[in-house]
Amino acid sequence: MEIRNITCERVHTPLTVTNRRPRFSWEIVSDEQDVFQKAYQITVYENDGALLWDSGKVESRETVDIEYSGESLASMGRYDYQITVWDNYGNKEISETAHFEAGIFEPDEWNAGWIEPAEPLPQLEENPLPKAQAIWGECMAAMMRGEQPKYYLDSDIWALFEEEPYDPPVRFRRTFTIDEKPVYAKVYMTAHGIYSLSVNGRKVPGTLLAPGFTSYEKRLKYQAYDITEFLQAGENALCVTVADGWYKGKIALGKGCEYGETPGLLLQMEVYGEDGTRQEICSDEGFTCSFDGPIRYADLFRGECVDARRDDGNPSDPSYPAAGWKAVAVKKRLEEEFAVLTAQVSPEIEVYSEIPAKEILTTPNGETVVDFGQNMAGTIRVEITAEAGEEISFEHGEVLDQDGSFIYAFQDIAHEQKDVYISAGKSGEVFEPEFTYHGFRYVRVTGGKDWKAEQFTAKAVSSANPVTGTFRCSDEKLNQLQHNIYWSQRSNTVGIPTDCPTREKAGWTGDVVVYGATALYNQEMTAFFEDWLESICREQNGNGHVMNTVPLIKNYIQQTYAGSLGWGDVILTLPLQLYYLSGDREILSKCRDAMEKWVNAMQASAAELPQGVEEGPEAENQHYLINTGFHFGDWLVPSVKNEAGFSDGPASAFLTMNVVDTALLAANADRLAEVLEMSGEIEKAGEYRDYAARVRKAFYEELCTPDGKLKQEMQGNYILALKYHMIPKDMEQKFAARLVEMIRENDNRPDTGFMSVPFLFDVLCDCGYRDLAWEVLNQNQCPGWIYEVEHGATTMWENWDAVRPDGQVDGCSFNHYAFGCVGDFLYRRVLGIQNAGVGYNRILLEPGYDFDLEWAEGSYHSVHGEIRLRWEKAEDAETPDVAVIKVSGYIPANTEAELVLPDGSRKKLGSGAFECLTEK
Repeated sequence: MEIRNITCERVHTPLTVTNRRPRFSWEIVSDEQDVFQKAYQITVYENDGALLWDSGKVESRETVDIEYSGESLASMGRYDYQITVWDNYGNKEISETAHFEAGIFEPDEWNAGWIEPAEPLPQLEENPLPKAQAIWGECMAAMMRGEQPKYYLDSDIWALFEEEPYDPPVRFRRTFTIDEKPVYAKVYMTAHGIYSLSVNGRKVPGTLLAPGFTSYEKRLKYQAYDITEFLQAGENALCVTVADGWYKGKIALGKGCEYGETPGLLLQMEVYGEDGTRQEICSDEGFTCSFDGPIRYADLFRGECVDARRDDGNPSDPSYPAAGWKAVAVKKRLEEEFAVLTAQVSPEIEVYSEIPAKEILTTPNGETVVDFGQNMAGTIRVEITAEAGEEISFEHGEVLDQDGSFIYAFQDIAHEQKDVYISAGKSGEVFEPEFTYHGFRYVRVTGGKDWKAEQFTAKAVSSANPVTGTFRCSDEKLNQLQHNIYWSQRSNTVGIPTDCPTREKAGWTGDVVVYGATALYNQEMTAFFEDWLESICREQNGNGHVMNTVPLIKNYIQQTYAGSLGWGDVILTLPLQLYYLSGDREILSKCRDAMEKWVNAMQASAAELPQGVEEGPEAENQHYLINTGFHFGDWLVPSVKNEAGFSDGPASAFLTMNVVDTALLAANADRLAEVLEMSGEIEKAGEYRDYAARVRKAFYEELCTPDGKLKQEMQGNYILALKYHMIPKDMEQKFAARLVEMIRENDNRPDTGFMSVPFLFDVLCDCGYRDLAWEVLNQNQCPGWIYEVEHGATTMWENWDAVRPDGQVDGCSFNHYAFGCVGDFLYRRVLGIQNAGVGYNRILLEPGYDFDLEWAEGSYHSVHGEIRLRWEKAEDAETPDVAVIKVSGYIPANTEAELVLPDGSRKKLGSGAFECLTEK
């Protein structure tokens, strides 16, 4: 027996734990069959070896989120811990020693101050954001007065204003002396902007795009780094480069400086000597700063410009000549700026894959384009050979047009994804942007000559969430689909879950509602999503609305007032998914109040009567329908087209939101009731169950016809009516038959948008139409998943028809994971790995034997360990004429499983490897 994957707060060796009762988890692995943990013991030690807590031997099978119950932890303390496990065979195993460190517990323990350049660079006299908000505010006020003012889209408003300047990053520098080589040194830091840290000439790893994206006035994450090996006895130096990032960069539609105009730094270094003495170096007036480095601007969306002629050496080298550097200003301490500081426990952003260029193309119009063969989020590394002063640009795009030429939909300067390098004319020059990232497969190069593929490397970036799922089968097109889903997930989990790495980089909540289940199969996302959920709770407005983007994109002015059903539902769907995935009850309790506020807000929205409807008995149902305000509905239904003939999101919303969002209203009341039942609030849960039933009554009476159809006949409406049981049970087969008829009439193609597509295949399978589900998945016409694969996709498209059959390319994102939610179906119902309990303590293996595959194999690494499954159709070696199915796999210790056989019978499985052969 072994003890593996030991974590504290779901992270290996966290450096900033601020939970005073941190949670420990582990897995047990054994070569024996049917192994269960009988008991555990946790011991926690202070850094000097003194015992701080001994749980004693606890008779329990629990291995996930065991809370610390010892003496109070110290702020910035360092701790070791060990796990001891006894199994049902009498074996005892003691783990290796693991480590965690506490963060800064209280705001007043920050002795550092915020520093900024004493002479900041000039910005616009007036920030455009308040002016833009005022225009929309007046438009709304006029509409409330019954007037018909000029109506503005957000883009119309922002077109009225100029942009803030594109500025070079500021470099903050400090020298300091240490008497002896420290035994331990750690730095806590954050910034207004995104930063990198170098100490004594070496870059400290783990700072990529730190501190990430949060709403700075409500929440700002700080990070911690062990820098012991970077320090030396005697003179030391550090340099922190702070670029605009999300703090003052031009994010989404904005013109910049939405959180502030001046970059800033907060840094506190703790240095420990051999004798236990502590030296503290803080951001203060001892720092100097400079805007005069080689990076001339760095923007997350536009790109980065480096003038190599301005390279002045490494400011983190103690010998660097910094005579011309300027003073910093220490900001007056505002307690609210320290109260919002939150330790980052979730994984850092990393370069997870380096991809050499596949080839260099000369396009039909004579341009030089580098093809990396894979769409991604990231940057490039380029070996440069050029004359001094020569300017070379690198423009990033996701696809080529129908003629094979470079194309990029978002051509305005703020979104151009264009990195620029001005050569110093030296040998060995390398361009490697650091303070931006792009969505791309192709890079158009302007300038330079005689380019070779080996000069180019793409660096794909993503949060370092461990990979947990694999899926492969005998159909290579489905394998490519799984590949595309995975790469879109990695591209859109960069600090927060985003919609796309190009146009917006925004934390659209609805995308996670749609895709969350698939995400949690592919990667261990607990710490990542818990971090984002904290931002969601802090962003919730006073009316209970969960915002459509989190962090809230302020320049989406029309969406800063209210949330949408389907999107705000993430406050319910995601915590419940995390709970069932791992048994994480803490996330349910943390989000419980926010859940109820959201459901109540949507109840209030439903209670409003539509214009022209008066109170009375005939209007009673109207109080339980969504027929006022705006919601996104079944976003991007492929049959709803714009003037150019491509999918139209807003039109889909206006068309579908009454039916779709009324179904979601009932589903949310049920979800909240489920959470309340878990917490013992049975009476209140019953009230929400009753409310959901009343919504269903109104739905059936008002939105359905007497002959048992929906008044608005769309595939997605039928799917959601069936998924959420919006109709009487005895009507469900009739509704399912009508759904099937509509799909057949559409040549077995889906006509589903965001809210309905996750349930398309489950509804068909559960209603007895498994063959049709398989046909829809595998048909290769537009719209369809295999259509994208056959048209060269390497990630998931935002729109079903992003590339039309006639070759026309839409101006949308080609790296959008929402429609990749089909991955959940591949894992659960094709491969067959399903969670039948809480935290996969009980596992159901139900392979899709009847699907047209020769074999499928894959795995999922649960909180108890790896589950493996392979099934294949073959001939019996002894009787070749008899078709058989061979099923094999592995069940982790401390769990139990059932395998569904081809005849529908079930076979119980204990932990360990298994194999069985049965007639087809």
